[in-house]
Amino acid sequence: MSLSDYKPVVSRVDMRRLDAFTIAAGTDSLALMELAGGRIAAYLLAHADELTGSVEDDDHVFTVLVATGPGNNGGDGFVVSRLLAEQGWHPVVAICGPPPEPATDAGVNLRRWEECGGEVIGAADCLDLLRKRDDSADIILDCLFGTGLHRPLEGLQAELVTQINDSGLPVVACDMPSGLCADTGRPLGVAVVADATVTLGAAKPGLFVGLGPDHAGRVTIADIGLKSPEEALVEPIGHVIDDEYSELLVPHRRGTTHKGQLGHVLVVGGGAGTTGAALLAAMGALRAGAGLATMAVPASLAPTTDAALPEAMTIGLADDGSGNVGADAWRALSASAERCGVAAVGPGLGTGPGAETLVHGMISGFAGTLVIDADALNCIAAIGTDSARDLFRDRRRAGLGPAILTPHPGEMARLLGTANTEVQANRIAACRRLAADLEVTAVLKGAGTLVCHNGRLAFNTSGNPGMATPGMGDVLSGITATFAAQIPDPFTAASVAVYVHGLAADILADAIGGSGFLASEVATAVPRALSLLRNGMP
Repeated sequence: MSLSDYKPVVSRVDMRRLDAFTIAAGTDSLALMELAGGRIAAYLLAHADELTGSVEDDDHVFTVLVATGPGNNGGDGFVVSRLLAEQGWHPVVAICGPPPEPATDAGVNLRRWEECGGEVIGAADCLDLLRKRDDSADIILDCLFGTGLHRPLEGLQAELVTQINDSGLPVVACDMPSGLCADTGRPLGVAVVADATVTLGAAKPGLFVGLGPDHAGRVTIADIGLKSPEEALVEPIGHVIDDEYSELLVPHRRGTTHKGQLGHVLVVGGGAGTTGAALLAAMGALRAGAGLATMAVPASLAPTTDAALPEAMTIGLADDGSGNVGADAWRALSASAERCGVAAVGPGLGTGPGAETLVHGMISGFAGTLVIDADALNCIAAIGTDSARDLFRDRRRAGLGPAILTPHPGEMARLLGTANTEVQANRIAACRRLAADLEVTAVLKGAGTLVCHNGRLAFNTSGNPGMATPGMGDVLSGITATFAAQIPDPFTAASVAVYVHGLAADILADAIGGSGFLASEVATAVPRALSLLRNGMP
């Protein structure tokens, strides 16, 4: 599988270039609009019951309020309306602004809609309908503005978006939620909050970063026949990590597979009051399919840790007498660590002198792949960017294995010497900077987790708000370590890990109807997630 096979994430400007190149290469622009409208109509027909909680029958015909703007997004809406009307729906088309010029693609499709007897109302009537909040519509289709918008919405446009958000009706956005910046995910004044977004041709970064996930809802990428970025000489920002990507890359087991072929994961962590973090990491590793797992924890805590997870082995680290690792921990661990091909370092480890010495020793001397998380990241941040850069440079020069760093935004801010708000304001730049500065694989956790390595960037599409609970990152550390033991490329290993982790949480969210599940339950759901990917998602 090459990069050209992945679903690209493309900037607002480059989407224009892809459109223009496709049309210049001989594809009729009206045909593109027809296909785009067809994809959105198909989504609505397939998901109306789910979106509305209603079923279409002889007594109930779905009514969709199609809010259109003056550009091609409005043209897509006219196509959708005509196609839905042909399927027995009742579309109400609102032109919220000046009508499109008759000679444009949008103008042609407005005329086609009117010629088939389609209803058209103005912005004022649209506002009145939205303010009523009655049963005059089942669904709102947002076709006001697409990726071209780069100015704040004001006046009537802003009021329309506000009323759409306040309507209480399910909202599907065409291409981008109106008012959301396609590149940054920042609302331009106000922005539509959609339940689902059907994005056309390629994904846009703003759907995954900033407040994009809150505004976009469930994202579906619709193929509308555009030429590939490679053909158009367009460099994608990255690609999405979805079920199709993960199905191809998740490790499979042969009938003769034995545990010695599946990797031995060493989890280095735990301390007084935080042994649960190490246990969760080991559980994540085993549930993801590690052949063996060993937990290295302070010696005074080893007996209880060993009893808590009998499937894992335990090593007692030098203890400082208070349940935290002592100064000699790495020297004693180094010989035992040689039998492990990958280590997850940091869950519950603490940041005292013993922990710092242990983390530096693992970076300088552990031969296998390192997954560095939690307190280990804070130990690295404490020595400063220049010293951290030297530490990882020396690791590479010594020919030791790759490193995968998995910070949440606060840890990323400490690593980069910046503020959490700055990281969140430009997650792409932060993830790229860490990966480039330390020459590692960087995983920036959070809504729309990013994975970056050597210029490559991937946007995760699994996961849900129920994951905002203690221990989730520890489970991810273990899952990542297992896939790093089984997939040679650390970027691919980390990408599959974050998707499987999020998919396991999605399985739980679907089962209980929302949040309230625990990190340990996510670990337990990982085998189900893997089974879905290996056998084909429904």
